[in-house]
Amino acid sequence: MDILNIKYTFRFADGSERVFSERFNEATLEPIGRKPSRPPAWAALEYHQCANCPLQPERSPFCPVATDLVKLLERCQGMDPLDTVSLEVASDDRVISLSTTVQHGLGSLMGLVIATSDCPHARFFRPMARFHLPLASETESIYRVVSMYMLAQYMRQRQGGDSALEIEGLYEIYRQLETVNTTIATRLKAAGNEGASVKPIMEWDVFSGMFPLRTREVLAQLEPLFSAYLND
Repeated sequence: MDILNIKYTFRFADGSERVFSERFNEATLEPIGRKPSRPPAWAALEYHQCANCPLQPERSPFCPVATDLVKLLERCQGMDPLDTVSLEVASDDRVISLSTTVQHGLGSLMGLVIATSDCPHARFFRPMARFHLPLASETESIYRVVSMYMLAQYMRQRQGGDSALEIEGLYEIYRQLETVNTTIATRLKAAGNEGASVKPIMEWDVFSGMFPLRTREVLAQLEPLFSAYLND
């Protein structure tokens, strides 16, 4: 099995560091060694379960997203979300370094963790997580996720399934994800997790809610770039 490694290193002004390492099966992007041996009570599926969750506690006693966030939340205790850090994200393909805040850095990392969890509503983003781009801008994120969705339609067609040229299905995926983000934030607050652990998820919640409107605007702005495809 080939392993994909992604490491986030937060370097603070006082010289200290916090390192978060993620390992995946490269072919499937299944996380390796992420789940805790004993998930806490707040990770139970029925503890503030999402209204749109299709899972049943008899078969899935723990929330996939909450369970996958346990170790990350333990590691980020005491981090001030507003602190400016030098962030380095190293994968097997490249190293990206930039100055940002703890909140934005953790938001990028949490996005990777959620997208590679077994949450039925988040698994749609696993192909994009395979080519992880930390701290992508809004325009970059929309370009990437729409491209991913259209490639998925091509693959569905190749396998004889229905495919769609419109992106209403993508809007629905984001509507479902918005519920997940909101409920996960509620779950973490109820369990006493605050600050650096909740604010990044709230950012994702805002993006999910604005996604249909902003996507229409961004795609209209990008349309001139595709003139070679559009002009006969």
